[in-house]
Amino acid sequence: MSDGLHSFAPGGSAIVLGASGGLGTALSDAIARSGRFGRLVKFSRASEPAIDLLDEVSLERAAKYASGNDGVRLVIDATGFLHDDRHKPEKTWRNLEPDKLARAFALNAIGPALIVKHFLPLLPPSGKAVFATLSARVGSIGDNRLGGWYSYRASKA
Repeated sequence: MSDGLHSFAPGGSAIVLGASGGLGTALSDAIARSGRFGRLVKFSRASEPAIDLLDEVSLERAAKYASGNDGVRLVIDATGFLHDDRHKPEKTWRNLEPDKLARAFALNAIGPALIVKHFLPLLPPSGKAVFATLSARVGSIGDNRLGGWYSYRASKA
């Protein structure tokens, strides 16, 4: 990862949303180690300001906080919802529940669209800039050798 970061001109800001998860933490660490960015802004449900993908105002507030005079060059969306205490991954189609599907789509499809709405305008109109939204391999519809995880796969596809 850090080798690819060297293609960025030094300076500017990098933003990682979902920075407290496994992917977000690893990417944040790689960005920090690269030394290519003057500022790294990390957002999560526990950051200040906190983000909540179900609360557009929190995303708008975070985008305003992250914007600055140094120029945003990299935005990484590493957010995602696989399961929680109430909603376990489905092992079969018979386990599908409307409320879990709705929550997965709200967090994995609508939330990232709102991130694009508020963070994409921070990127410059010219020069190298990257906006990336990530998924895990289990989010692949085509690579479904394990079966199950239907709400996650459908909402991340």
